[in-house]
Amino acid sequence: MFALLTCSQDYKKFGFSTWVLVRLLVLSCFSENQELRIMAAKPILYYFDGRGRMESVRWLLAAAGVEFEEVLLETAEEFDSLIKDGKLMYQQLPMVEIDGMKMVQTRAILRYIAGKYNLYGKDLKEQVLIDMYTEGMKELSDLFMLVPFAALEDWEKSVKFITEKATQRFLPVYEKALKDQGKNYLVGNQLSWADVFLLEVILMVEECKSDALSAFPKLQEFKAAISKLPRIHKFLQPGSPRRPPMDEAGLEAAKKLFNLEKGLLFKYSTIVLVEL
Repeated sequence: MFALLTCSQDYKKFGFSTWVLVRLLVLSCFSENQELRIMAAKPILYYFDGRGRMESVRWLLAAAGVEFEEVLLETAEEFDSLIKDGKLMYQQLPMVEIDGMKMVQTRAILRYIAGKYNLYGKDLKEQVLIDMYTEGMKELSDLFMLVPFAALEDWEKSVKFITEKATQRFLPVYEKALKDQGKNYLVGNQLSWADVFLLEVILMVEECKSDALSAFPKLQEFKAAISKLPRIHKFLQPGSPRRPPMDEAGLEAAKKLFNLEKGLLFKYSTIVLVEL
């Protein structure tokens, strides 16, 4: 019918109003199909081959059961090319292509994914709780991301500083929340972005301090329960997109790509302390 209705005389056969309506309907179907193809496409993650700020995006997509592809940048020239092509709103990574958008800013990306896949609470009150918890987790995870960039002579001091913040300020908050909830979820009656992020942060803390949860029985239960969820369990297995802690090779790759430097943590430690 669409082929017939493209002819200039077809409106005489069907009547002009009917002809216009059918044309609009057919064009609408084509538009909807194109939109569905965009929505069904796998997200594409642009970053370097390491954890950094993209790791939480990998975790959340895995928890949602969403397969994704990655474009791993290796050189500053590749990074500059994205900037020159106008693909990076603030000339920085990470960037995720999803649903026809080029999304930047990590928390915006995470909130979109959480909302899209029902991991962002059932109402505004649950969402603000999730936001409060995840904002704290971000502060803590940002500190852990800086550890590899600490000067060698400051490494032990850096780890001690961060693990003390974790065990004295942040983990007690989540221990109490779980106790008050009476469930292995921080908010509501189902898995949320906050739970996924908390497990990620717990494992980061334990990489620096293996007994970090010794004083937190509810967090121990939480870790065991969330780790057993099928999608999370799969993500924790070897060969998954989950990235290991940054080694020296990864550090050099990140420094080369982003023009970073050793000693970053304590060079800006006054800012870190003010933010905390």
